[in-house]
Amino acid sequence: MSETVEHSAQQQPKASTSKQQYQKPVPHPSLAFPRSLIRDGDNVLIRLPSTAIKAIKISLNGNVSLGKYGAFKSKALIGLPYGQTYEITEGELKVVHTTLNDIEETEATNENISSTGAQKITFEDIVALRNEGKSGREIIQRQIEEHSAFDLKTEYSKDKYMKRKEAKFLQMFTTIEPTVHNIALYNYEKQPAKVRDLRPDTLSQLLSYANVRPGGRLLVVEDLHGMVVAGAVERMGGEGRIMIINDSDSPPDVHILESFNFSAEQTSNIASLHWAATEEDWAPPDLPLELDPSTAKSKNSRELTKIRRRKATFDKAKEGRDDFLSGKFDGLIVACEYEPYSILERLLPRLAGSASVVVYSPHLQILHDCLYRLRNDLNFLAPAVIEPWLRQYQVLPGRSHPEMSGMPHGGYLLTCTRVFPDTAIHSVMSGKRAAKRRRLEEESRQRESSKEGEAGEA
Repeated sequence: MSETVEHSAQQQPKASTSKQQYQKPVPHPSLAFPRSLIRDGDNVLIRLPSTAIKAIKISLNGNVSLGKYGAFKSKALIGLPYGQTYEITEGELKVVHTTLNDIEETEATNENISSTGAQKITFEDIVALRNEGKSGREIIQRQIEEHSAFDLKTEYSKDKYMKRKEAKFLQMFTTIEPTVHNIALYNYEKQPAKVRDLRPDTLSQLLSYANVRPGGRLLVVEDLHGMVVAGAVERMGGEGRIMIINDSDSPPDVHILESFNFSAEQTSNIASLHWAATEEDWAPPDLPLELDPSTAKSKNSRELTKIRRRKATFDKAKEGRDDFLSGKFDGLIVACEYEPYSILERLLPRLAGSASVVVYSPHLQILHDCLYRLRNDLNFLAPAVIEPWLRQYQVLPGRSHPEMSGMPHGGYLLTCTRVFPDTAIHSVMSGKRAAKRRRLEEESRQRESSKEGEAGEA
């Protein structure tokens, strides 16, 4: 929600539902800032008055340019909390404190307002005011004074008018913490194809159905550039194991993780394997990993460093592969363009009993085909396809209602549970039906015996 201005009764009628106070931002006194405050090197999301979101990186010597909304030095945000709104004044930041007020309804209507000619100030006048160094608030005030029908507007119409002008002329922004929800929403609105139309609420349901929690063991097959992995990292907090299965021998593409402010401890439980390494009979390429004492002295420092790095990489990959082959993973998430059932078949032996399986796809038909095959597979219990549904609301005093335009489609989820089939075990109902059948057969035999006895006596 954009902030608005309160005018005095002598100037103009009240045209806003909020009241603002300005204060110079005071950084946190500690040098080792907690994660709730903005730190040097952090990624921060900026919401502009136009509701557009921009991603920036904080540095001591960097500058942040917001186009027509102004510019400032990024170090001015270090030590300040997320969620505050700032106004840029001559390169300096001022904290804007906003409180909401109820709108007082009047008998005014908009029926006598002409659609054209009410605004006397022209574009050339606005350019001239900017050249004179007038602030955005002064330009808005001048527009109100030159608007011949402003007093005829309803209070709601005045509030909407002010918000439109503030989004156009005020140099303000709000800092947003790069959480999984905020980053998912940012990518969904800016580049939906990058995350395969994965909506933030769909991601939250996906993680919940997969039972992602601290200490869990999770298999992830995704091509969303790390969006699903980031959600798992935030929930697990470095405890447990996140095993990524990717296409090539190189590290997986999870560059979205760089948009967060995760610590090395939080991402320490991530490991990756390519599909070939998931086979038990696979062997790594034969490359020199140890230094030969007889030739070590003849090698230069670059070659020695290269061998040591290769050895460290090999040891880490071997540790991850041994962990994968040990199995007992209690969750599997699939969110990629490949046919899902073949992936489930390939990874089935590594799943523990009662492991949660979730498959995401923006296309229903792909999941429908997989659902049909899972219903005939005794290794999976209760497969179902779910379509997440979301409605956004405007929440303002006296004006809370659903948004007129909803969010686009957010994809589908297929959920099921990994079980170990036993043909000797039957359900309760099947047992009751078998018992009833045996009882009827026994009664039938008794009737036939009694009839044979009566015939013999006759």
